[in-house]
Amino acid sequence: MNTTGNKFGGRTKGTPNKLSSIIKDKLSSILNETIDSLDLDNMTKAERLKLIQLTLPYVITKPQIEETPQEPQTYQREIKESASKKLKHF
Repeated sequence: MNTTGNKFGGRTKGTPNKLSSIIKDKLSSILNETIDSLDLDNMTKAERLKLIQLTLPYVITKPQIEETPQEPQTYQREIKESASKKLKHF
């Protein structure tokens, strides 16, 4: 049992996971073959749009929204005279 708090064995930091890269390469190959086999001319407009909808996020990254720092908002409470009279009765 390791009680030193140090890590021994395994991958060192920054080393890519070998199995993940093999799986990604295989999936990429399958996807490329599938896309190449599609007959776009015989697809309906709905099917084409669905294909675009599903694949677009992998081709184009979503733009990052930059948050502009906003000044803190201050609020003022104003007690109306009639309300303050009613509060005095309690």
